[in-house]
Amino acid sequence: MCDTLNYKLRSGKYDTSLNLDEFVYEVTKDLRRVSKDNHIMVIPSHYKSYVETNYNFKKKSKVKWFRPTENRLKRMNKRGRKFFEKYNKRVSRDMFNYGEIKILPGNIGYIEIRDFTNTSFVKKENRNRISLRSALKFLEKTNSIILDFRENLGGFVFLSAKLCSYFSDMPKSYFITTESIFRYDSSGFRKENLVTNKLYTDNTIDNKLIGKKKIFVLTSKRTFSAGELSTYKLKQLNHNTTTVGEVTTGGGNGHYGLIRQNYFSAVIPSVKIYDENNLNYTLEAKGITPDIKTNSDSALLVAYNLSLSGKMDRINSKTKYFKKEKLFNDEREEFFKKNYDDFVGDYNKIIITKQNEKLYMTYDLHTKQILIPEAKDFFLTADFQFIRFARDNKNKVIEIQIRHKDGYMEKFGRE
Repeated sequence: MCDTLNYKLRSGKYDTSLNLDEFVYEVTKDLRRVSKDNHIMVIPSHYKSYVETNYNFKKKSKVKWFRPTENRLKRMNKRGRKFFEKYNKRVSRDMFNYGEIKILPGNIGYIEIRDFTNTSFVKKENRNRISLRSALKFLEKTNSIILDFRENLGGFVFLSAKLCSYFSDMPKSYFITTESIFRYDSSGFRKENLVTNKLYTDNTIDNKLIGKKKIFVLTSKRTFSAGELSTYKLKQLNHNTTTVGEVTTGGGNGHYGLIRQNYFSAVIPSVKIYDENNLNYTLEAKGITPDIKTNSDSALLVAYNLSLSGKMDRINSKTKYFKKEKLFNDEREEFFKKNYDDFVGDYNKIIITKQNEKLYMTYDLHTKQILIPEAKDFFLTADFQFIRFARDNKNKVIEIQIRHKDGYMEKFGRE
């Protein structure tokens, strides 16, 4: 990877007309191509670090380092333990980000899990979060369950293990092994430290809510990381599982978040995740090949028909909702639709598509979301403040502008 970047920089292979956002994405693509790892990412360093936000350092000021006394260390450890007990209690619950949770006609359960991220330490931010146990309790008497991972971008491995615990035929089954590598700079005493950890399904959770139901897991090209791991392990832990959809990317490795520097920040994978029970198999650059291959848009219909097995339970012929998505319906949309074809295309890091008269944005290979028109060339969406398109003097769309929730604006020209 270093050789590739150095060669392209020294030989002038990077287009000097690229703006900062386009340049760092070009670097990201080169790193991904060589490493075959789509977790790796470089972005402009627009996030303020904790130190910058909370401390003001004066020039020429000297920081006095001291060794804490034994009593102070004990008090610090006690406070630290209390904090982490409180922290773990709030963030380790089985509350994921969901799409719809419902019972389809024919008594078929459906639940869309969009990622495996923690609940927040801030209580009020968890008010609308749903526990997986309560969702599965709602689906307890269904004939089969469809798990939708088509828009699942991953998250924490331990939350993936939590999900699979509810479906596992045996409690406390071996789940996966993680191998974390911590590297220090060349002046450090320890240049590398390796930590290996085995994860198991939760021994306090069984599959009583699932029983002997048939499980169908939906995948797409966007199913990534912990979403892929969950699909892989569900096949092993529950013999009634069938996967339906597209071959996934293969994001088998993990990382510990963003490394922030003055000019650029990066996500650099440092966790190898492998299955000891399968000759140390890893999903990295391999992905999941579903049992039944079909395009992602058809996957739900295929799984639904297989769930029914030709039998319709007429007692349950209406859809019942535990969580329902709010459908966007604005009379102004009809006015904006006539310009949708202007926006469709490839903008380097972003791809804009039109499906069923709706406009969608796929951001950096994975995140796909609907664009909601607010004004001419101006859209709102779930994960960003807004999306705006720029036109040239011939009224042709030439650029997309994305305002992040932290205020940073990304700009990408149309290819």
